[in-house]
Amino acid sequence: MEQPYADGAAVYLAAYRRGLKPDPELWIDEWADEFQMIPADTGAAEPGKYRTDRTPYAREVQRCLSPPHPAKRIVTMIASQLMKTQVALNWFGGCIHRAPANILALLPSEKLSKRVSGRIDKTIKAVPVLKGRVARSRSRDARNTIDTKEFEGGALYCVTAGSASNLAELAARYIYGDEVDRWELDIDNEGDPVKLAEARGSTFGRRAKFYYSSSPTVKGVSRIFDLFEQGDQRHYYVPCPHCGTMQVLEWEGLKYTDDYRFVQYQCCTPGCALIDEHHKAAMLAAGEWRAHAVGDGETVSFTLNALYAPPGWLSWSDMAKEYDEAKKLQEKGDPGSMQVFYNTRLAKVWDSAEEMTKAKELMKRALAEGLPLGVVPAGALILTAAVDTQHNRLELLVMGWGPGMERWIVDFQVISGDPADERTWALLDERLKTRYRHVSGVEMSICATCIDSGGHHTDEVYQFTRLRRWRNVLAVKGSSKRGRPVLAQRPSKVDVTWRGNTEKDGAELWMIGTDTAKDWIYNRYQIEDGPGALHFSQDLPEDFFDQCVAERKVVRYVKGFRRVEWVKAKSERNEALDLMVYNLAAAQFLGLHRYHEPQWSSLRAAVSQGSLFSEPAAVPAEPEGPDQVPAQARPAAPARSQPAPARAVAPQSPPSGRRTSRSGYLNRR
Repeated sequence: MEQPYADGAAVYLAAYRRGLKPDPELWIDEWADEFQMIPADTGAAEPGKYRTDRTPYAREVQRCLSPPHPAKRIVTMIASQLMKTQVALNWFGGCIHRAPANILALLPSEKLSKRVSGRIDKTIKAVPVLKGRVARSRSRDARNTIDTKEFEGGALYCVTAGSASNLAELAARYIYGDEVDRWELDIDNEGDPVKLAEARGSTFGRRAKFYYSSSPTVKGVSRIFDLFEQGDQRHYYVPCPHCGTMQVLEWEGLKYTDDYRFVQYQCCTPGCALIDEHHKAAMLAAGEWRAHAVGDGETVSFTLNALYAPPGWLSWSDMAKEYDEAKKLQEKGDPGSMQVFYNTRLAKVWDSAEEMTKAKELMKRALAEGLPLGVVPAGALILTAAVDTQHNRLELLVMGWGPGMERWIVDFQVISGDPADERTWALLDERLKTRYRHVSGVEMSICATCIDSGGHHTDEVYQFTRLRRWRNVLAVKGSSKRGRPVLAQRPSKVDVTWRGNTEKDGAELWMIGTDTAKDWIYNRYQIEDGPGALHFSQDLPEDFFDQCVAERKVVRYVKGFRRVEWVKAKSERNEALDLMVYNLAAAQFLGLHRYHEPQWSSLRAAVSQGSLFSEPAAVPAEPEGPDQVPAQARPAAPARSQPAPARAVAPQSPPSGRRTSRSGYLNRR
């Protein structure tokens, strides 16, 4: 008996003809209402048939994700547990069923990737039209695994966004990025993962679709907020049940009593009645999305807070209780819970800078004091310096220190030049030898210098500090681990011999606890005078003050553990803050934080012993009007340009408590 065999040519021609057919008129919201099921074994609160009417605000998002819609990029900056993942599942199912192509789902971690992949697998099994199209799970079969689901016309890959290989080894028409604010900023030094992901869909042109969803995090570093601003910034407007005014539900409109028995929303129309929560279902059904910006023409962005949660989910009273609890913790000095509330409930970026000193306040104080650069004020008794290395320049900041760690910015210079060029370092060496005139007429030299070695010119920094260790010129590197001291107890040796042994008198590296140092600096910004105060010069550039407050203290949860870190916006510069951190480390190297009145009195006596040939700086007259700047000690010119014929120099022998350092590099031969 002749056995029937499959005709390979016929199968090929049939698949070829199907490939020539255009995509059907597929709208994801209609497909989901007809076919989508929510499996009971996923732990969902409302398993069974999916209904878009339960979350009416999700309909427009799904329509924008549909293949016929012209939008290329869809962004949802939405509160947690409202619609983000379910919309992605609907999108996957509709595309697999009606418009198959490769799908790439990117998650922030391996654990979350496996969890979402398991949810996708359960959804496929619960929907008959998908179950018949996706390859079955079999042993020794790579067609359907934990991270790959093959189907006719393509495959779905569920991987992490933390590996450059996951973003570079395949082409995909549909790309989903979940919780993009939890992604790494730079993947394996190859760039922004969002750009790397979108490069996978470049061959599909306008047919490609990118869907990004996340609750926001911190202002300046939130990637989902940047993507949201790139789009048309749609907000969901709902009508008031009393006056019919269309409005956006904002947290400021929620009113409640202390016992939470009455929690209502205040309509934006003056004199209108309060809105009870039982009206919310009808309000959501009658709502509509409205754009607040033009956008780039190919990105549609949505934002939604938890006040829009359907009845039976998160209630207004629960949100009020959660907010009050976070507020109590914030008043006790723990802003972490309030940040979580802003991010996950209000879908807003958290700006911790609202509670910190503003750059304009620092600039106003600098102009009021009127201190010039290049001159040491009366209260400054010892000088330190810090150097920040950049790819095309060196930045130098000299600070004067007084009792109680009061500080004055004495000089700020930018040395242009490639740090790989020895001439740049020779110029820095001359600047570090500069003597600055105190208002008493005494000339002072820099007692300790910290140079950043954490950039791309580490070897050059080691070479420069290796030969000048006897002058207390130190190579430093920051460490952001919490609890570390401002300056390590001892340096680490970084030079090794040809035998691989550590060289005893070689270059040294001092580690700096940057988090501890920044806490110390930020906590004293509001002090205007006395111990701990920082005095700025009126001659500093405007962006210097912005750099001083460029970083923000935020709370993040990494693998379930709470972590407090300092972050800055991607576009902001923070060289001034780094220079102040390095100066603080130099001061601690000298032991200034352990000085008592006898040590400060000794330094005060040294700088007050002016020479007969040195002229003290002229003191301006007292102000006549109440709005004029108070009298300050202003010399006529800095000592760099007009040195005195004979000078009294502040003694360089360290008072008690100061660390000493010497170099044996030149004595080894």
